[in-house]
Amino acid sequence: MAHGRRHKPKGNILTQKNISIVLVEPQSSGNVGSVARAMKNTGFSELVLVNPCEYLNNESYSFACKADDILKGARVVSTLDECLKETGLIIGTTRRMGKIRYPVLTLQEAAPRILEFSASNRVSILFGREDRGLENEEIPLCDMLVEIPTHDDYPSINLSHAVFTVCYHLFVEKGSVKPAVEVAPREELERMYIHMEAALRALDYGEQGGEYLLEAILRSFRKLLGRTGLMQKEINMLRGIFTQIEARVAPKGFKDDDKKNLV
Repeated sequence: MAHGRRHKPKGNILTQKNISIVLVEPQSSGNVGSVARAMKNTGFSELVLVNPCEYLNNESYSFACKADDILKGARVVSTLDECLKETGLIIGTTRRMGKIRYPVLTLQEAAPRILEFSASNRVSILFGREDRGLENEEIPLCDMLVEIPTHDDYPSINLSHAVFTVCYHLFVEKGSVKPAVEVAPREELERMYIHMEAALRALDYGEQGGEYLLEAILRSFRKLLGRTGLMQKEINMLRGIFTQIEARVAPKGFKDDDKKNLV
């Protein structure tokens, strides 16, 4: 369909500017072009490409239609970590389920949260490779996982369709966007998780269940705290608690290597 009805987006332009669509190692230039068009249809413009295929060609421009500006303005990075440093909230899209892919929210559940965060913070929404999506080692980077439901007989969905579905849900999300707090920088959050792990290890927490149990506990904490969006003062409060744990388990305490990472 060449033209659709004109809808006034619920969020403002600034909110959409704060949301980056991140394609992780896209394999088809046509898909990259189609994603640019889907973003343009729904008012999004911040496209990030992680280690992409050669995408500035006739095929991508043809699929992008009149979204050439998004294609040309895409930010290209070599690694996923490189594009997430300034991000306050990281959303991962997934079709697969499993121990490390839990909990997974529906778009209806996630959209209000994404819009709320993006009012004052940078948000990155990750879309994986066409053939296998996000890798298991990339999932822990995400604060929130979102599922795009499809029919069981044919669950695979085209990359650009996935992007359009998410962007459209955000575009037409009903209800007012609540003012959001400014979340702590990503590096502060990561230091807090390191501090948390050191505190739990000092307590021998989860020791009876082996290394896997501690990893599962830490993964759950990441998902829980990631969904809430911690402010700097809340991180400081948690780290203060971890420091008190350190004091109470001395002289066992933390290892010297752990203390270096907590600064």
